[in-house]
Amino acid sequence: MDRRRVLVPLTTALLAFAAAATGAQSEATAGPPPPSRPDKVVIIVVDALSKEIVDKYDMQNVQALMADGVDTPRSYLGHTGSVTVVTHNVITSGMLPKHMGWTNEGYRDVDGVLGAPGGLYLTSNFGYDQMAPLQEHAGYPHLSDYLDDTGKVFTVSPKGYAAYGLAGPGSENTSVTTFTSGPTCDGIRYRMPTGVPAPPAYISSACGSRYLVERDKGYDTLQFPAQLYPATDDRYVVGDEPAHQGGDVWATDAVLDIMDHEGDGWSGIFVSLPGVDKAAHMWGGVNDPEGATPNYDPMTHMEFATATADAQVGRIMDALEESGQLDSTLVVLTADHGSVAADEGHWHGDFEPENDYGFFNWYYGDPENDIFYNRPQEALQPLVDTGNVGFSYSDSSLNVWLTDQSPAATREAAAVMRTLPDVTAVWHRNGDHFDRVTPVRWKLMRSPGEKAWFSRKAQELVDTQAADYGPDLVATLRDDTTYSVLGDHGGIQRSTQQIPIVFAGGGLSSKDLRAEVRSIDIMPTVLRTLGIEPTYDMDGKAYWLPRAKR
Repeated sequence: MDRRRVLVPLTTALLAFAAAATGAQSEATAGPPPPSRPDKVVIIVVDALSKEIVDKYDMQNVQALMADGVDTPRSYLGHTGSVTVVTHNVITSGMLPKHMGWTNEGYRDVDGVLGAPGGLYLTSNFGYDQMAPLQEHAGYPHLSDYLDDTGKVFTVSPKGYAAYGLAGPGSENTSVTTFTSGPTCDGIRYRMPTGVPAPPAYISSACGSRYLVERDKGYDTLQFPAQLYPATDDRYVVGDEPAHQGGDVWATDAVLDIMDHEGDGWSGIFVSLPGVDKAAHMWGGVNDPEGATPNYDPMTHMEFATATADAQVGRIMDALEESGQLDSTLVVLTADHGSVAADEGHWHGDFEPENDYGFFNWYYGDPENDIFYNRPQEALQPLVDTGNVGFSYSDSSLNVWLTDQSPAATREAAAVMRTLPDVTAVWHRNGDHFDRVTPVRWKLMRSPGEKAWFSRKAQELVDTQAADYGPDLVATLRDDTTYSVLGDHGGIQRSTQQIPIVFAGGGLSSKDLRAEVRSIDIMPTVLRTLGIEPTYDMDGKAYWLPRAKR
């Protein structure tokens, strides 16, 4: 498949006719010229940034972008699984998970793309060599495939699977910068930049480089609840070494270096900032105890993480303005999911004083690309006891790939899932949609708002992962409930679905869109705004963004 842009002759003819008609007008009647289209795009993904978090932590640069750009007050994520490894790819493909190659943190390789047909995989372990074949097998183009005709495309993310999702399979005109294990310099172990294709040469991995960050550092996170998914290096947190800051600052420094070195030679920059996500997972999101934490180090917590992410948004916008490129650059600010903060009594994971014990809460089963996760939390044990769980992924929803998919075995598993703590309903995949196979437990829902959201959105959101490589059964959970860590993603809850989607720069006005814009709508809207004709039928809708008057 040729995934480069194809110009449609009729469109070209109409544009030529419009230009001729405009030229025929006198200067007295033509009025001021309309703003030119942007020819570049910057996408900033602040991982786990719900609208609730923006408001609670008073993220002023994000709020300014919402006020000055085209905000979408009714926006929401629009799909499940609402997880990093899914949404970064959704944003730059415009495809729902059920059409993009994988739907969640579990994946059944029904077509044998990665190995023997039927193998079960953990997708957040995917690197370029696994993600690119799945993207190519599904057959759709990425945003980078359109943009690299007119300039270089750069993707920066401390998370490898986020970087490769945003970037797509790439070409010689694209570059990915993420982390891998690095050298030991003067007795200190570091992480260093890597990528496929490789990062630019000025983002160095040599000893002494700014782009090395320290490993073997836990700060105050080696205790409950953070120890479930602790900071053990400066990959996702800024750290305490001014010359080697990690996390969001590392990613933003790379973006600014790219802008400085490439001048006007780039057409797309995609960056994800992971600091808010890491703090939310460790400390319970908006329930973070902050100063009440023993041996409190503010650097690992939500208040610091949100302030840091907000500052990086400001730095990127300032750099665009100072370089004179803001008017020619469409800026998109969004998130890959929000964050569910588990209330007391509604966290159903287990804890042992071991680093990363939360992985045993997230996963059960023996995926082809990881260890055998054989220590399920007590709350999930009745389902495991059926002997029919090939793989399960549990966060703020429960997702199960069955070993025996026969009707009788499926009914048995669904009946058990119905009884698990805080399950509101169980859904069985039936082709391209899910059938709800248990009554809704409305009594678990505490507010009219939660009930109304479930009524309007549950079926739509669950259906977005109805693919044969997706889960066989899904259990939705009540608000403020997780089975994994105290702050998590994954389900249909408003706190994980209601994320910002903002368009700014590029000559746009500050008039808001009132539509329910979703993540899948970002890609087609970007193409429309840049005047690029899509070559593939996307799931998302292209919106006209209001332009500023000159």
